[in-house]
Amino acid sequence: MSSRGARVHERTDITVGVVGCGRMGCAIAGEFVRRGCTAVLYDHTEYTRNRAFQTLRASLWDHVANGYLLKQDVEELMGRISVCDTLADTLVKSQVVVESVFEDLTLKKDLFNSMGSIAMSQSAPHDQVLLCSNTMAIPMSDITEDMPKESRGSCIGMRFLHPVWFVDEVELTESDYTRRTTSQEAEKLLKQLFFQPFFFDGCYRRKLTLSEISTYQSRQRLRCPEPIKSVPKRGIRKKFGSPPSHEKEPPVVTEESMSSVELVESASSPDRATAEESEPCAVCLEEPRWALLIPCGHMAMCIDCAEKVLHGTRPICVVCRQPIEKILRAAPPP
Repeated sequence: MSSRGARVHERTDITVGVVGCGRMGCAIAGEFVRRGCTAVLYDHTEYTRNRAFQTLRASLWDHVANGYLLKQDVEELMGRISVCDTLADTLVKSQVVVESVFEDLTLKKDLFNSMGSIAMSQSAPHDQVLLCSNTMAIPMSDITEDMPKESRGSCIGMRFLHPVWFVDEVELTESDYTRRTTSQEAEKLLKQLFFQPFFFDGCYRRKLTLSEISTYQSRQRLRCPEPIKSVPKRGIRKKFGSPPSHEKEPPVVTEESMSSVELVESASSPDRATAEESEPCAVCLEEPRWALLIPCGHMAMCIDCAEKVLHGTRPICVVCRQPIEKILRAAPPP
Protein backbone atom coordinates (compact mmCIF):
# COMPACT_ATOMS: atom_id res chain seq x y z
CA MET A 1 0.00 0.00 0.00
CA SER A 2 3.03 2.27 -0.43
CA SER A 3 1.46 4.69 -2.86
CA ARG A 4 0.69 8.37 -2.95
CA GLY A 5 -2.92 7.70 -2.00
CA ALA A 6 -2.20 5.48 1.00
CA ARG A 7 -3.93 6.29 4.27
CA VAL A 8 -0.92 5.00 6.21
CA HIS A 9 2.20 4.03 4.27
CA GLU A 10 4.13 0.82 4.80
CA ARG A 11 7.13 1.13 7.05
CA THR A 12 10.42 2.12 5.41
CA ASP A 13 14.02 2.05 6.66
CA ILE A 14 14.15 5.87 6.93
CA THR A 15 14.59 7.29 10.44
CA VAL A 16 13.85 10.96 11.03
CA GLY A 17 14.95 12.87 14.11
CA VAL A 18 12.76 15.75 15.28
CA VAL A 19 14.33 18.25 17.67
CA GLY A 20 11.72 20.30 19.51
CA CYS A 21 8.61 18.51 20.83
CA GLY A 22 6.12 21.36 20.65
CA ARG A 23 2.95 21.27 18.54
CA MET A 24 4.80 21.77 15.26
CA GLY A 25 7.48 19.24 16.06
CA CYS A 26 4.90 16.63 17.04
CA ALA A 27 2.92 17.25 13.85
CA ILE A 28 6.08 16.88 11.72
CA ALA A 29 6.99 13.62 13.47
CA GLY A 30 3.43 12.36 13.09
CA GLU A 31 3.28 13.06 9.37
CA PHE A 32 6.67 11.44 8.80
CA VAL A 33 5.58 8.23 10.55
CA ARG A 34 2.27 8.26 8.63
CA ARG A 35 4.37 8.24 5.47
CA GLY A 36 6.34 5.19 6.62
CA CYS A 37 9.29 6.60 8.58
CA THR A 38 10.50 5.82 12.06
CA ALA A 39 10.75 8.99 14.18
CA VAL A 40 12.95 9.74 17.17
CA LEU A 41 12.04 12.79 19.25
CA TYR A 42 14.36 14.96 21.28
CA ASP A 43 13.74 17.92 23.56
CA HIS A 44 15.82 19.43 26.34
CA THR A 45 13.74 18.04 29.24
CA GLU A 46 12.38 14.59 30.01
CA TYR A 47 8.98 16.13 30.73
CA THR A 48 8.64 17.65 27.24
CA ARG A 49 9.89 14.47 25.60
CA ASN A 50 7.34 12.28 27.38
CA ARG A 51 4.60 14.87 26.95
CA ALA A 52 5.13 14.60 23.19
CA PHE A 53 3.74 11.04 23.30
CA GLN A 54 0.51 12.28 24.82
CA THR A 55 0.25 15.09 22.29
CA LEU A 56 0.82 12.73 19.37
CA ARG A 57 -1.59 10.11 20.66
CA ALA A 58 -4.28 12.73 21.30
CA SER A 59 -3.76 14.15 17.80
CA LEU A 60 -4.16 10.69 16.27
CA TRP A 61 -7.41 10.02 18.12
CA ASP A 62 -8.61 13.44 17.03
CA HIS A 63 -7.92 12.42 13.42
CA VAL A 64 -9.82 9.17 13.97
CA ALA A 65 -12.81 11.12 15.27
CA ASN A 66 -12.69 13.39 12.20
CA GLY A 67 -12.48 10.47 9.78
CA TYR A 68 -8.88 10.95 8.62
CA LEU A 69 -7.52 7.73 10.17
CA LEU A 70 -8.88 4.44 11.44
CA LYS A 71 -8.72 3.22 15.03
CA GLN A 72 -6.21 0.51 14.20
CA ASP A 73 -3.83 3.13 12.79
CA VAL A 74 -3.19 4.73 16.18
CA GLU A 75 -1.11 1.98 17.75
CA GLU A 76 0.59 1.26 14.43
CA LEU A 77 1.81 4.84 14.15
CA MET A 78 2.69 5.23 17.83
CA GLY A 79 4.82 2.10 17.50
CA ARG A 80 7.02 3.95 15.01
CA ILE A 81 7.97 6.66 17.49
CA SER A 82 10.59 6.73 20.25
CA VAL A 83 12.49 9.37 22.21
CA CYS A 84 16.20 10.05 22.68
CA ASP A 85 17.77 11.32 25.88
CA THR A 86 20.54 13.23 24.12
CA LEU A 87 21.01 15.24 20.95
CA ALA A 88 23.98 13.06 20.02
CA ASP A 89 21.85 9.89 20.09
CA THR A 90 19.29 11.61 17.87
CA LEU A 91 21.92 12.32 15.23
CA VAL A 92 23.37 8.82 15.44
CA LYS A 93 19.99 7.16 14.84
CA SER A 94 18.73 9.48 12.08
CA GLN A 95 19.30 9.99 8.37
CA VAL A 96 17.63 13.39 8.54
CA VAL A 97 17.12 15.69 11.52
CA VAL A 98 14.45 18.40 11.47
CA GLU A 99 14.73 21.26 13.98
CA SER A 100 11.43 22.72 15.16
CA VAL A 101 12.27 24.95 18.12
CA PHE A 102 11.13 28.53 18.74
CA GLU A 103 11.85 31.15 16.08
CA ASP A 104 14.83 32.60 17.91
CA LEU A 105 18.12 33.12 16.07
CA THR A 106 20.35 32.57 19.09
CA LEU A 107 18.53 29.37 20.06
CA LYS A 108 18.69 27.97 16.54
CA LYS A 109 22.36 28.93 16.07
CA ASP A 110 23.33 27.25 19.33
CA LEU A 111 21.42 24.13 18.34
CA PHE A 112 22.99 23.89 14.88
CA ASN A 113 26.44 24.61 16.30
CA SER A 114 25.93 21.72 18.70
CA MET A 115 24.76 19.42 15.91
CA GLY A 116 27.75 20.49 13.80
CA SER A 117 30.15 19.69 16.61
CA ILE A 118 28.51 16.30 17.15
CA ALA A 119 28.75 15.54 13.45
CA MET A 120 32.45 16.51 13.50
CA SER A 121 33.13 14.10 16.37
CA GLN A 122 31.51 11.16 14.62
CA SER A 123 33.50 8.89 12.35
CA ALA A 124 30.74 8.86 9.72
CA PRO A 125 31.00 11.22 6.72
CA HIS A 126 29.81 14.74 7.50
CA ASP A 127 27.18 14.68 4.76
CA GLN A 128 25.57 11.44 5.98
CA VAL A 129 22.93 13.25 8.08
CA LEU A 130 20.79 16.04 6.63
CA LEU A 131 20.41 18.85 9.17
CA CYS A 132 17.17 20.72 8.46
CA SER A 133 15.39 23.69 9.99
CA ASN A 134 11.64 24.28 9.94
CA THR A 135 12.24 28.03 10.20
CA MET A 136 10.15 30.48 8.21
CA ALA A 137 11.44 33.89 9.29
CA ILE A 138 15.17 33.36 9.87
CA PRO A 139 17.58 32.93 6.92
CA MET A 140 19.40 29.60 6.92
CA SER A 141 22.70 31.39 6.26
CA ASP A 142 22.34 33.24 9.57
CA ILE A 143 21.56 30.04 11.45
CA THR A 144 24.54 28.09 10.08
CA GLU A 145 27.20 30.80 9.71
CA ASP A 146 29.13 29.79 12.85
CA MET A 147 29.05 26.05 12.20
CA PRO A 148 32.17 24.09 11.17
CA LYS A 149 32.67 24.25 7.40
CA GLU A 150 32.50 20.49 7.12
CA SER A 151 29.01 20.38 8.64
CA ARG A 152 27.19 23.49 7.44
CA GLY A 153 27.10 22.19 3.86
CA SER A 154 24.68 19.50 5.07
CA CYS A 155 22.18 22.08 6.34
CA ILE A 156 19.03 23.11 4.50
CA GLY A 157 15.70 24.70 5.34
CA MET A 158 12.81 22.20 5.30
CA ARG A 159 9.57 24.00 6.16
CA PHE A 160 6.34 22.07 6.60
CA LEU A 161 3.20 24.01 5.77
CA HIS A 162 0.61 24.39 8.51
CA PRO A 163 -1.19 22.25 9.66
CA VAL A 164 1.41 19.67 8.44
CA TRP A 165 -0.87 16.61 8.77
CA PHE A 166 -1.83 15.16 5.35
CA VAL A 167 -0.20 18.08 3.49
CA ASP A 168 2.10 17.11 0.60
CA GLU A 169 3.91 20.39 -0.02
CA VAL A 170 7.24 21.04 1.74
CA GLU A 171 9.38 24.13 1.18
CA LEU A 172 13.16 23.74 0.81
CA THR A 173 15.48 26.71 1.38
CA GLU A 174 19.17 26.65 0.56
CA SER A 175 21.72 28.72 2.45
CA ASP A 176 24.94 30.22 1.10
CA TYR A 177 26.72 27.12 2.36
CA THR A 178 24.33 24.35 1.30
CA ARG A 179 25.97 21.79 -0.95
CA ARG A 180 24.20 20.85 -4.17
CA THR A 181 24.24 17.22 -3.11
CA THR A 182 22.44 18.19 0.09
CA SER A 183 19.62 19.85 -1.87
CA GLN A 184 19.36 16.88 -4.20
CA GLU A 185 19.29 14.42 -1.31
CA ALA A 186 16.61 16.38 0.56
CA GLU A 187 14.44 16.61 -2.55
CA LYS A 188 14.90 12.91 -3.31
CA LEU A 189 14.02 11.85 0.24
CA LEU A 190 10.84 13.94 0.31
CA LYS A 191 9.69 12.60 -3.06
CA GLN A 192 10.35 9.06 -1.85
CA LEU A 193 7.86 9.77 0.95
CA PHE A 194 5.34 11.22 -1.55
CA PHE A 195 5.81 14.81 -0.45
CA GLN A 196 5.87 17.55 -3.08
CA PRO A 197 9.07 19.55 -2.39
CA PHE A 198 9.58 22.99 -3.89
CA PHE A 199 12.36 25.54 -3.44
CA PHE A 200 11.82 28.95 -1.84
CA ASP A 201 12.09 31.62 -4.54
CA GLY A 202 13.51 34.23 -2.15
CA CYS A 203 10.34 36.37 -2.19
CA TYR A 204 7.08 34.55 -1.58
CA ARG A 205 6.53 32.31 1.44
CA ARG A 206 3.95 29.69 0.57
CA LYS A 207 0.97 29.50 2.93
CA LEU A 208 -2.02 27.24 2.54
CA THR A 209 -5.47 28.76 2.28
CA LEU A 210 -8.39 27.33 4.24
CA SER A 211 -9.73 25.90 0.98
CA GLU A 212 -6.44 24.12 0.26
CA ILE A 213 -6.30 22.71 3.79
CA SER A 214 -9.86 21.46 3.40
CA THR A 215 -8.93 19.77 0.12
CA TYR A 216 -6.01 17.90 1.70
CA GLN A 217 -8.19 16.80 4.59
CA SER A 218 -10.98 15.67 2.28
CA ARG A 219 -8.51 13.58 0.27
CA GLN A 220 -7.31 11.91 3.45
CA ARG A 221 -10.87 11.22 4.55
CA LEU A 222 -11.53 9.44 1.25
CA ARG A 223 -8.60 7.11 1.97
CA CYS A 224 -10.45 5.60 4.93
CA PRO A 225 -12.32 2.52 3.66
CA GLU A 226 -14.80 2.53 6.52
CA PRO A 227 -17.25 5.31 7.35
CA ILE A 228 -16.28 7.06 10.57
CA LYS A 229 -19.12 8.04 12.83
CA SER A 230 -18.86 11.49 14.28
CA VAL A 231 -18.22 11.68 18.00
CA PRO A 232 -21.58 12.34 19.68
CA LYS A 233 -21.86 15.19 22.13
CA ARG A 234 -22.14 13.70 25.56
CA GLY A 235 -24.74 15.21 27.79
CA ILE A 236 -24.09 16.43 31.30
CA ARG A 237 -23.83 13.49 33.64
CA LYS A 238 -26.12 13.31 36.58
CA LYS A 239 -24.47 13.47 39.96
CA PHE A 240 -25.80 10.03 40.85
CA GLY A 241 -26.47 6.96 38.78
CA SER A 242 -24.32 4.62 36.72
CA PRO A 243 -22.41 6.08 33.79
CA PRO A 244 -22.93 4.86 30.21
CA SER A 245 -21.06 1.67 29.38
CA HIS A 246 -18.50 3.34 27.10
CA GLU A 247 -17.48 5.67 29.92
CA LYS A 248 -16.44 2.73 32.07
CA GLU A 249 -13.50 1.98 29.79
CA PRO A 250 -10.14 3.13 31.18
CA PRO A 251 -8.34 5.91 29.35
CA VAL A 252 -5.91 4.85 26.63
CA VAL A 253 -3.11 7.15 27.69
CA THR A 254 -1.62 5.12 30.53
CA GLU A 255 1.90 4.10 31.42
CA GLU A 256 1.05 0.47 30.56
CA SER A 257 -0.29 1.25 27.10
CA MET A 258 2.52 3.64 26.33
CA SER A 259 5.31 1.31 27.50
CA SER A 260 5.12 -0.79 24.33
CA VAL A 261 5.91 2.17 22.11
CA GLU A 262 8.19 4.18 24.35
CA LEU A 263 11.65 2.81 23.82
CA VAL A 264 13.09 4.70 26.73
CA GLU A 265 13.49 2.31 29.64
CA SER A 266 12.80 4.87 32.32
CA ALA A 267 9.45 5.81 30.83
CA SER A 268 8.04 2.29 30.83
CA SER A 269 7.71 1.81 34.57
CA PRO A 270 4.18 2.20 36.04
CA ASP A 271 5.76 3.88 39.06
CA ARG A 272 6.55 6.89 36.88
CA ALA A 273 2.91 7.63 36.10
CA THR A 274 2.24 11.23 36.98
CA ALA A 275 -0.50 12.27 39.35
CA GLU A 276 -1.92 14.37 36.53
CA GLU A 277 -2.76 11.24 34.54
CA SER A 278 -3.89 8.92 37.35
CA GLU A 279 -6.21 11.22 39.31
CA PRO A 280 -9.81 12.05 38.33
CA CYS A 281 -10.84 15.34 36.73
CA ALA A 282 -9.82 18.32 38.84
CA VAL A 283 -13.23 19.93 38.29
CA CYS A 284 -15.90 17.22 38.64
CA LEU A 285 -13.67 14.76 40.57
CA GLU A 286 -15.36 11.84 38.77
CA GLU A 287 -14.33 11.34 35.13
CA PRO A 288 -10.86 10.36 33.86
CA ARG A 289 -8.54 13.12 32.68
CA TRP A 290 -8.94 12.60 28.95
CA ALA A 291 -8.68 16.22 27.78
CA LEU A 292 -5.25 17.34 26.55
CA LEU A 293 -5.17 21.14 26.58
CA ILE A 294 -3.43 23.00 23.77
CA PRO A 295 -1.01 24.78 23.90
CA CYS A 296 0.02 24.18 27.55
CA GLY A 297 -0.24 20.38 27.31
CA HIS A 298 -1.80 19.77 30.73
CA MET A 299 -4.26 16.92 31.31
CA ALA A 300 -6.26 17.98 34.34
CA MET A 301 -9.90 17.72 33.22
CA CYS A 302 -12.34 15.34 31.61
CA ILE A 303 -13.73 16.09 28.16
CA ASP A 304 -17.03 17.51 29.43
CA CYS A 305 -15.44 19.88 31.94
CA ALA A 306 -12.77 20.98 29.48
CA GLU A 307 -15.47 21.83 26.91
CA LYS A 308 -17.35 23.87 29.51
CA VAL A 309 -14.19 25.79 30.44
CA LEU A 310 -13.26 26.34 26.78
CA HIS A 311 -16.64 27.84 25.98
CA GLY A 312 -17.03 29.65 29.29
CA THR A 313 -16.18 33.19 30.25
CA ARG A 314 -12.56 32.34 31.22
CA PRO A 315 -11.12 29.65 28.89
CA ILE A 316 -7.92 29.03 30.84
CA CYS A 317 -6.11 25.94 32.09
CA VAL A 318 -6.95 25.12 35.72
CA VAL A 319 -3.30 24.24 36.36
CA CYS A 320 -1.18 26.97 34.75
CA ARG A 321 -3.83 29.59 33.84
CA GLN A 322 -2.69 29.76 30.22
CA PRO A 323 -5.44 30.41 27.63
CA ILE A 324 -6.88 27.28 26.02
CA GLU A 325 -6.85 27.29 22.22
CA LYS A 326 -7.96 23.73 21.56
CA ILE A 327 -8.81 20.45 23.27
CA LEU A 328 -7.60 17.06 22.07
CA ARG A 329 -9.14 13.81 23.28
CA ALA A 330 -6.38 11.51 24.60
CA ALA A 331 -8.57 8.41 24.27
CA PRO A 332 -10.42 6.62 21.47
CA PRO A 333 -13.76 8.13 20.46
CA PRO A 334 -16.76 6.16 21.77
